[in-house]
Amino acid sequence: MSAVRPYAVSNHAMKIKYRFLMVFVLVTVITAGVLVAAFDSHRSDLQADVNADIERNAATAVGVLDNRLTEQQQTIDVAAAHPALRADNGTERQLALDGFVERSSFNGASVIDADGEMVAIAGVDETTREAVVGQSFADRPYVSQALANETYISEPFVADTGNNVVVISTPLRDQNGTVVGALTGSYHLNETELFEPLDDESSAIGLTVVAGGTTLYSTADAFDGAVSHSRELSTVGWVVTSQYELAAINQELRELAVVQLVIGITLIGTITGFSVWVYQSEIRHIERLHHRIENLKQRKYEDDIEFDGAAEWQQIGAALNQLSATLSSREQMLLVVNRFLRHNLRNELNVVTGYAAEIHQTTTDPQSSAHAEKIQSSTESILSTAERVRLTEKLIDPATAEHHTCELISLLELQIERITSKHPSFTVELTSPESVHVIGCETLPFAVSELLTNVVDHAGESPAANITVTTNQTEATIRICDSGPGIPADETALLSGKQAITPLNHSSGLGLWLVNWIVSRHGGTLSIPETDDGTTVVITLLLPTERNQPA
Repeated sequence: MSAVRPYAVSNHAMKIKYRFLMVFVLVTVITAGVLVAAFDSHRSDLQADVNADIERNAATAVGVLDNRLTEQQQTIDVAAAHPALRADNGTERQLALDGFVERSSFNGASVIDADGEMVAIAGVDETTREAVVGQSFADRPYVSQALANETYISEPFVADTGNNVVVISTPLRDQNGTVVGALTGSYHLNETELFEPLDDESSAIGLTVVAGGTTLYSTADAFDGAVSHSRELSTVGWVVTSQYELAAINQELRELAVVQLVIGITLIGTITGFSVWVYQSEIRHIERLHHRIENLKQRKYEDDIEFDGAAEWQQIGAALNQLSATLSSREQMLLVVNRFLRHNLRNELNVVTGYAAEIHQTTTDPQSSAHAEKIQSSTESILSTAERVRLTEKLIDPATAEHHTCELISLLELQIERITSKHPSFTVELTSPESVHVIGCETLPFAVSELLTNVVDHAGESPAANITVTTNQTEATIRICDSGPGIPADETALLSGKQAITPLNHSSGLGLWLVNWIVSRHGGTLSIPETDDGTTVVITLLLPTERNQPA
């Protein structure tokens, strides 16, 4: 027969609130962790997007500037093929040069002869023309490179007007392909549309174009820190830097944080609300169920614990109310029967015993004397049974010694000594450890005494018993073997619950039932295994845990 360690269910029920709290905290922490991880992921994505944006912006700007400068190179190359620019006629050459400046985006142009001397210039006033025509410009890189048969773009320089200027030069060739001079075009960067495609409506992204340490163009002057990426043009050594303002990035991160915070508060609020609902509708009812069951165990059948809410809990409450009423009624019946046996029946049997004793002492009829003696013996047996029934009233009370321990070996030795002194023909051999503590209280000695008395009553004229005690990590086992006729199979089936008690199938005695109830009350088990010879009864009792070790 199985048994549950005392208060095991109670302890688990008491912990459910804290387990629920732990699960709630765990879910909240995991949710917060997921939100933090999501924020980090979004932040990484934002940083990746920023890097991709500035790299793409820089590449686009470089492509635009390279295309624009290449177009200007092609423009001046095409213009250099005009025969009038190579003509000796100064008037014709000046007209062709003026026309070139008017039709192109160049702000000025000049013709340099093969010796590096300027022979014509357009885009300037007459005073400047008279001052520079006839001057040698052979030392200028854009002149020397063009005379060396190369199209060249100069490094930007600041003109007298304050503009950043670049000069694009290309060779002038005669019909035989011989370089006979150079055509130069001045390009005022501040007044042209070179950088116009780089303008962006976005205030967060800026572009800076730098040549030789000189800033030619910038939309990031107001940035207080930025993430940047730089690329160099293929046509000239200019460096384009695309920048994303840190303030804009931080603003996006703040907005992202606010969104994540709102989501987090919503999620955690939802989890908290759901948890409160679960606690109110389920956990509190489980606690009430636990308290109600504890009350039933303590024989407290009337309490004010109610189960409201869901229909299932109301049905459970109604079932517990019915169970409580049934247990109270049955206990009342049992107590009434016990008191009847203890008082009314005992008093009546004492009268019967008294009259039987008087008849036995006064009658001269042998048969009447024998009948009186039999009546006296039977009534004394009934009185003894009534006294044993009184123990059931104590067993009804909740076990008060689940947390108490007793020393099993000394208990067994005391009961053996008591029985053998009363029945000298009874021999008992005890094999056991020196000391074993088990969970038990004052009813355990009765159980041992009842089993030993049963051996004396049923094992013949020279009863003998072998008692063996063994232990493992959780329990002690008492095995009592005797030379008696054995216990009928129907009796053991009733004790084990394998066979129901009916008017035709019932136990012939009360002793084994009392032993079984006492052992079960302390979390132990009683079993009667089948044997080829004699009777064997096996009892297991729980060993104490750390909290109830003997002092």
